Amino acid sequence: MPETITAESFTQLLHPGQTVYVQNGCTQPVTLVDAVKAHPECADRVTFISMVNRLNPNDFTSVHPAAEQVTFFMSGLLRKGYDPRRLHILPLHLSEIFRYLAYRADIDIACIQVAPCHRGDAFSFALAGDYVPAVTGNAKIVVAELNADLPVCAGAPLIAASDIDYLVESAHPPLPWTSRPAKDELAVLGRNVAALVNDGDTIQMGVGTASDAVLAALTSHRHLGIHTGLVPDALVDLVEAGAITGERKSIDRGRIVTGSAMGTPRLYEFIGASAEVDFRPVAYTHDATVLSRIDNFRVVNSVVEMDLFGQANCEYMGGRQIAGIGGQSDFVRGARAAKNGLSIQAFQATTRRGEVSRIVPRIPQDALVSVSRCDADYVVTEYGIADLRFASVQQRAERLIAIAAPQFRDKLANDWDNMCRAASAPS
Repeated sequence: MPETITAESFTQLLHPGQTVYVQNGCTQPVTLVDAVKAHPECADRVTFISMVNRLNPNDFTSVHPAAEQVTFFMSGLLRKGYDPRRLHILPLHLSEIFRYLAYRADIDIACIQVAPCHRGDAFSFALAGDYVPAVTGNAKIVVAELNADLPVCAGAPLIAASDIDYLVESAHPPLPWTSRPAKDELAVLGRNVAALVNDGDTIQMGVGTASDAVLAALTSHRHLGIHTGLVPDALVDLVEAGAITGERKSIDRGRIVTGSAMGTPRLYEFIGASAEVDFRPVAYTHDATVLSRIDNFRVVNSVVEMDLFGQANCEYMGGRQIAGIGGQSDFVRGARAAKNGLSIQAFQATTRRGEVSRIVPRIPQDALVSVSRCDADYVVTEYGIADLRFASVQQRAERLIAIAAPQFRDKLANDWDNMCRAASAPS
């Protein structure tokens, strides 16, 4: 059985040269994180592996001048003091992140959070299943924050008590995530995406205002299924509206399959009381073979910008990295391999209050291509739907210009003509 220790005693386990994994998401072990910040000397020459986002704003390089951090996504917090010698960003698809954590990373200590469960010889991961199975199977030492206030999902994975070395007891709600208020034009975007979804389809969803708008437009659909990496608050609305039953899914029939949850207490309470939600590891939720078996799979993701070739940039803005590769390519290619699957890139046509087009002639040199042009099926904005399947290079450009904001269409058309003339000019 694991030994119960205090949070301060946990910091004494950390030593120079170690690599420490810190679980992310709504069940991040905040008691352990707070202990590290309260005792910065324990981070001396320690490398932390941890993802960073608005829910988990942890810059471990700021805790101690000799601390380092490995992460897979950039955030505004990390950019403020970005030092590439101490902050190491790994450009990996989510499926590759799981393999990295399971087989490649040399993890000395894994910091996770668990909840009590009805079995006396095990604990529950409660609201997560994405990476924790990979990490706990690889780490030399597992330290678990045992949170008595976590809602326990019946479909969450368990960890044997014998696989945990130390327990630190706590009691606090899971971390909340509240979406920003939606803009009016997003409702139109949501309806355009919903037009590509049929009753009985299986949906992959994300988190954010665009995703919320799409999900809000699906409440009148029926028999939808869910297979995704993360579920937001809007899941509850869909279930309560009778839109989700999962009864027509080709695999995991009747089950809501996800890797994690990110929302408000309403979502967490719903999941805790649900018998239909399954938390699965990324090795399942993002596996190409699994995804290819999901008939009528509708994968909906957003981008920072898309060029007239159909290439998408999902992680750079203004020459700076703002996010990471994530699981978009995993889902995009999985949907395209599935029977009657569709990949849908959905985004607002402009940014900066309409001053900048998000459909551009070509991805600029100070950005990166995150999704290749050959992986685009449908592109959707509030101005319409562009079907890029089996379209020629010229047809792609014409169809994307047609769904750009009207004030940018003439310039995009002129830029495209100039690009075509330059490409056809004799060398």
